[in-house]
Order: sequence, then structure tokens, then C-alpha cells
Amino acid sequence: MDANSVTAICATVIAVASLVVSITEARASRRHNFQSVRPLLSLDCLRLNSGLAGIRIRNAGLGPAIIRVTTLFLDGEEVGPWEKQVVDPLRGTFAVWPNFSTLRPGKPIPVGQELMLLAIEDYDPTRDAEFWAAVTRRIRIYVQYESLYANERQEAWFEGSPSRKIELPWQGSDAARSSIDSDAQTGPSQPL
Repeated sequence: MDANSVTAICATVIAVASLVVSITEARASRRHNFQSVRPLLSLDCLRLNSGLAGIRIRNAGLGPAIIRVTTLFLDGEEVGPWEKQVVDPLRGTFAVWPNFSTLRPGKPIPVGQELMLLAIEDYDPTRDAEFWAAVTRRIRIYVQYESLYANERQEAWFEGSPSRKIELPWQGSDAARSSIDSDAQTGPSQPL
């Protein structure tokens, strides 16, 4: 093996290593670009001291969320998409006509935006008890969305605020337990 052969082998090894590094770097860059605009929708119910109560959707991700599919469930039964003609009959059953925001396919929800899907601005616990019961126990909403790249469909659910017992970490499964009702009011200015 002469010096020219060794030089050629070394040059080939360096070229192949450079190609592998370039491919790995390109994949990492692509993955970073996808993650840098990934949305994260969350749905929750809230009651504020200001009197606002209802269902809120917000984008806590890094990029806009593009709505693809929405479905309203009432008392466990599928009603239809979260659109005016589907939700209006439900809105008519409450003492006060709640405000409403639609989630049509293709609608973007920008980064950091909060949107009240169904809300009463001047909530009264006595007058609006039926509304709050519907928000916390009867209404479920399914939302499928994606990022600008349309590379990955994600899902978000609104499940109300059902009463459920949670086990404290220090309690064993066999021990006599006291439990906490996770639906208990922690304060009127916090999401429930």
C-alpha cells in the first residue's frame, strides 16, 4: 500500500464522515423547525371574580394551532361540530344567553391567545346554576388541530370538572384513606 492509496482512503473516510454529519445536522434542524412552531391547546372551565364564567381554550404552545375537527358531546352523546347551529339550541336552555365563539375547520388560534368558547360575563351562582352544571358536568368538547407544517395532528379534550377522588402520594392503597375532592373550590379567581 503506497502513500497515494492511504491518502485516497483517508479522503474517502473524511468525505463519508462529513456526509453523515451533514445529514444528521439537517435532520436535527428540521426537527427543531417543527418543534419551534408546535401548538399546544388547552381547554378548561373557569369562574373569575369579575363575573366571567365558562369554557376557555388557549394556545400555550410555540406556534399557531390550525383547527381541523371539533365535536360537541352533551351528556355523553355526540351532538355535532362546535358551530353556531349546533350550540345555539343548548344556549337557549340557560337563564342567560351565553356568549359563544366558534371553532371552524381551518381557523387559526395564535400563540398566547385565549378564547372563551361559551361564557357568561355576569355569572350569578343562583341564576346560572344550570349553566355551571352544564359546563362542569354535561359538556365535553373534542378538538383536533395541527401546526403550520401540517405534519402532525394533535388532540385536546374539554372534560369539564368532574368530581373525583385523588389519592395522596403518601397514602398506600391498602391503608384507610381520606381523599380530596379535586372539584373543591380553591378560589374564585383560579381556573376550576
